[in-house]
Amino acid sequence: MSATALASGDLVADRYRIENEAGSGGFAIAYEAVDTQTGDTVAVKVPNTAGSSNDAAVVEEYFLKEATALESIRDAGGHPNVMNLLDRHEDEDGPVLVVEFVDGYELDDAIDKTGPLDPAEVREVGVGLCGAMSFLHENEIVYRDLKPDNVMLTERDGRVTPVLIDFNTATGFDASGEAEDSGTTILGPYKPREVADASRSEARQGPWSDVYSIGKILLFLLKGTVPKMDGVDPRDFGVDCPPYLAEIVERATATSYEDRYHNATAMEHVLREKDPTPPPQASVRYLQQADRYTIHVGDTIGREDAVGPSPAVAIQDDDEYISTVQVQFDVDDHGNWVLRDRSLNGTYVQTGDGWQRVLGEAGRERLREQGEDPTDRHGNVPPTTFRLQDGDLVALVHPSYGVTFEFHQH
Repeated sequence: MSATALASGDLVADRYRIENEAGSGGFAIAYEAVDTQTGDTVAVKVPNTAGSSNDAAVVEEYFLKEATALESIRDAGGHPNVMNLLDRHEDEDGPVLVVEFVDGYELDDAIDKTGPLDPAEVREVGVGLCGAMSFLHENEIVYRDLKPDNVMLTERDGRVTPVLIDFNTATGFDASGEAEDSGTTILGPYKPREVADASRSEARQGPWSDVYSIGKILLFLLKGTVPKMDGVDPRDFGVDCPPYLAEIVERATATSYEDRYHNATAMEHVLREKDPTPPPQASVRYLQQADRYTIHVGDTIGREDAVGPSPAVAIQDDDEYISTVQVQFDVDDHGNWVLRDRSLNGTYVQTGDGWQRVLGEAGRERLREQGEDPTDRHGNVPPTTFRLQDGDLVALVHPSYGVTFEFHQH
């Protein structure tokens, strides 16, 4: 039995009974199936080597790329707006992925089924997509191919919910900010210039590239079509929507990445607040080198030779004690700046009461695996987040490591 010729009744991996084909693309075919051990409906994905115009080796490469991305997402805890990987199997018939079955319809069918969405629903979709993109960026993945036919719409808790379903073009970035496969030209109205013409564009790719794609998707849901132009105000094309939403779409789709929201976290913030004004900015001064950096909501500090997306502040660290995503900055509901540790070795913040260690869950788990106690000498578990105040010092790894920043609010 060929993995690309599954039929109703076939049993995959001695467990998953095929019901019918659910959809196909350039790299994979998805089948609706039943897990005979649990009775749950699942989706079985296999390489589309027979039905694709791509070479079989290319299909296999991108299929395995999706498998790797989904495993990374699963290991990071998953996200409600991202398809879950349930199982991975390979035998003489080839590789198989078993993922959650999303009961809904692809985003590109939304207009045909319902017409343009209500602006309130469009906002909900935007919040969900931004949440998914933020999660991926924090875990060193840039999606690169965000478009309507890679998103399913389903209903959860009475709300329209987007779910990302295709990860065969997800990738990381090297320290220069250039994407893997950067010579590949990906055309279409959902791509910013730095991605669509990556081989010639001098602009850096990064989280702001997915922001552009989210903006174009929101425009599609509001209007039903997507003009191949940048900086689009939906109202200029006859769309009746709240001014805040129109202005968010216009900023998100700006030609220059510097004019967009800096990352999906910042865009999610403005959608939730219904205010297109970019979130507040802060700055950090690298004390050992006297360099100063502007910090946006969602920005990160990490190691310069990261395989994933280049952090907003990239630090040279030959010993690799600094994680690729060491810390992330955010603003809470009261407008206070918050530092979130995402490292393996932890971060220290100096306030008037001395140094406070901040350690994310990944760092805690690493200590437990090494047989060490994550608590301090007083029996307290270090917090995963810390509220920052003007003038606080932030030391990566340890105050003695020699990588210290001074935080300043604007």
